[in-house]
Amino acid sequence: MDNCGKRRKKTKDEFTSALAAMGPLVGFALFGLVPLVLATVVSLTELHSTNLSEMEFVGLENYKTILTNGDNRTYASYLSTLVYTLNVPICIALSLFIANLLNRIKLGQRFFRSAFFIPYVCSTVVIGQTFRVLYQQESGVFNAILSFLGFQKVGWLTESPFSFMASTIIMVVWQGLGFCIVLFQAALANVDESYYEAARIDGASKFQIFWKITWPAISPTTGYLITMKVIWALQAMTETYILVGPNAIVPTWGGSDAYVSDLVVKHIYNMAFMSPYQYGYGLAAAAGWILAIIVFIITRINMKSQKRWVNYDF
Repeated sequence: MDNCGKRRKKTKDEFTSALAAMGPLVGFALFGLVPLVLATVVSLTELHSTNLSEMEFVGLENYKTILTNGDNRTYASYLSTLVYTLNVPICIALSLFIANLLNRIKLGQRFFRSAFFIPYVCSTVVIGQTFRVLYQQESGVFNAILSFLGFQKVGWLTESPFSFMASTIIMVVWQGLGFCIVLFQAALANVDESYYEAARIDGASKFQIFWKITWPAISPTTGYLITMKVIWALQAMTETYILVGPNAIVPTWGGSDAYVSDLVVKHIYNMAFMSPYQYGYGLAAAAGWILAIIVFIITRINMKSQKRWVNYDF
């Protein structure tokens, strides 16, 4: 092949490679960059319909309204999300305990690991609908067990904000255990057994072995799980939305009109699509950006704090 032919082939290969690389870039531009820019622009305007020509520039007024003059539902959604994030430490602590037990058994380890992991790969919609049936006051399995044991039936999803959030956290922890267990099992399996043998010879207690050896060794995995699960929790919506179901009686915070089930993302959805004339797309977009900033700040604080307790050199 002459030089001209080689150059043509090289140019053709480069063009093909560039074309292949353009796919993800075009996808990001259409479904990432454009919505991001549009959300920024809309957050600076007052808009109550999908007609962008009706936008009225108001500057940072939407942000000021949410931060200093928001209604009960707006602030209650942040409270609900804060309570909802309690599932993170509970899930991590419980999954670490279970992973440690599973690593000690030899018979049926794969079976139990698969059993715990199955809920994680199941659809959140299916899990929410299943638990909604389990939590039913008259015919639910949980209340049937309470009645059998001689206790009164509980309105898990309707009695109080505490019972609703507790029920939601139980469901979310159950669903997320498998993912954390698998990662913790891998981390525990990679700890050098010689460290444990040396500690036992020196007379270290089980607590000392865990605190001085196991915890530092699995701290990178723990740090990763805390970071990711906090981000997921702050952006949650489907779990409570499906758990409530259509036409359900949902408890409110302090007898107000703020529903416990409305997390921040659900409230943003309501602002934009359920009550556009009361709130508007501008307020919804501003609320979305405020949530994004909160997630960024919490993540940065989390990453900074991990420098003090996460050990990558163990």
